[in-house]
Amino acid sequence: MGGSGDIHVAGTGSFALEVAEWARDAGMQVAGLVELQDPGRVGSDIHGLPVRAAHEPPVAGALAIVGAGGDRLALWALLGDHGWRPAIVIHPSAHVSPSAAVGAGCLVAPGAVIGAASELGDHVLVSRGALVGHHVVLDSGVVLNPGANVAGRVRVGKGAVIGMGALVVDRVEVGADAVIAAGAAVVRDVGPGVRVQGVPARPYDGARG
Repeated sequence: MGGSGDIHVAGTGSFALEVAEWARDAGMQVAGLVELQDPGRVGSDIHGLPVRAAHEPPVAGALAIVGAGGDRLALWALLGDHGWRPAIVIHPSAHVSPSAAVGAGCLVAPGAVIGAASELGDHVLVSRGALVGHHVVLDSGVVLNPGANVAGRVRVGKGAVIGMGALVVDRVEVGADAVIAAGAAVVRDVGPGVRVQGVPARPYDGARG
């Protein structure tokens, strides 16, 4: 499912190198990186790869995948407006159910599991060792950090972030742009834009820690 052909990784930080390695493992040729923030990096080599500007794809419809932290949908918008086309990268050590659906621009990392009849929207990141149960819906731009565990029949709204090692129990709904802290155990619905932490997870004000 990882596909083949040349792609670019959007980003030049340490995560970009990791994504480039995952893409190569999936049988892709990584042609270079795309700088999204610092024009001074354009024309240089980083991680052994040439860096080009977002507004200068090598050909119309060139493939790219977001390999930078932050809002994945906002980062993709910097590329999509210039004619880039979203790739899908699925590491060969990941397990993706044949009944699952994977959207454009998704990144599924080593050791991740995507369960039966689950749906990943566009530009979702399922990071190293993260688990997605059966009949789960991850809306566009969702990020599951390493070791996150989302149980069956959960829905996670657009742009929400599930922290490292967090647990979301069956049949819970996590609203758009919600943030689940690392190690939290979510046992009830989380509203849009709400941040939760702890076991069981409760809302918190990030400004107060």
